[in-house]
Amino acid sequence: MRSTFSYFRGSLLFSLAVLAAVGWYGYRLGGAEHALAFLITALVLAVLETSVSFDNAVVNASVLKAMSPRWRRIFMTVGIAVAVFGMRILFPLLIVVAAGGVSLGEAFIVATEQPQRYQEIMHHSHLMIMGFGATFLLMVVIEYFITHEKDEHWIPGIEPLLARLGSVENAQSLVTVLVVAAIAALLPAAQRMAFISSCFWGYVVFMALHMFKQLFGGMDIKTAAARNGLIGFVYLEVLDASFSMDGVIAAFAITNDFWLIAAGLGIGAMFVRSLTLYLVERDVMGQFKYLEASAFWAIAALVAIMFAAVLHVELGEVATGLISVAIIALGVLTSLPSRGKR
Repeated sequence: MRSTFSYFRGSLLFSLAVLAAVGWYGYRLGGAEHALAFLITALVLAVLETSVSFDNAVVNASVLKAMSPRWRRIFMTVGIAVAVFGMRILFPLLIVVAAGGVSLGEAFIVATEQPQRYQEIMHHSHLMIMGFGATFLLMVVIEYFITHEKDEHWIPGIEPLLARLGSVENAQSLVTVLVVAAIAALLPAAQRMAFISSCFWGYVVFMALHMFKQLFGGMDIKTAAARNGLIGFVYLEVLDASFSMDGVIAAFAITNDFWLIAAGLGIGAMFVRSLTLYLVERDVMGQFKYLEASAFWAIAALVAIMFAAVLHVELGEVATGLISVAIIALGVLTSLPSRGKR
């Protein structure tokens, strides 16, 4: 059996290389004092990203476990390139392109040379980014809990009731529409259409994946991922993208430096991938029967936090991370009495 350290060796080496580059970048801008400040900022961002995304790792593991070894390798190689480069570097630039009406080259100049303007554009896009990500994750949560075949529950009373809703036709879409409509009703009239439009596209992306899942894999994502690794891979990448949206925006509370944000969040993304593989290969999901359910409740909390942010109620990255970790820790603790019986 592989040692625990071996699962995180690659992430540690990646982190050392990135932190060395961050230190050099800071030193060039302002000497040793800047280098130290930049290193601390990158580490803070990395820790926050890892803690906030712990539930992401658990849900990833539940799907990845059903996938073949080949697609697991693809997820850990190609997938990490998409997560680090695509979501932490390219995605913010594309937001600047869309919001600022500039070319990709001009967006890069804004992000790297005009940090104040870059921060303003990202915050201006906050409502649409949160709407898209929160709606997609809400659909993920609802799909998990509103399933009438689900017979094992973590929270009595609530989860059995949600499971019974699974027998109601289109219950998943109805719940999503009601939640989005309730949030939209609380927004100023000038912001409603932009919010509803972003939520609509989050819904469309989820339903498109749902359609392909049923066409090529099966009714649930785990069955689909086992039969068709590509479906599982795309699902996990979109899921990761939705999780990382709030992290990209929240990072501006710490710094508006494009490269520092990319470095810190990139390190966090690497550790989340390593943690995912550890959970799969050590069968942690099988040892703690409520771990998966608690992760989905943590996602539900994240959805609530993202929708609250749309209404300008900000909890902050630290509080978000602590809430996620606390819910999952509770899932682990409540699983301990039955651990030896499985």
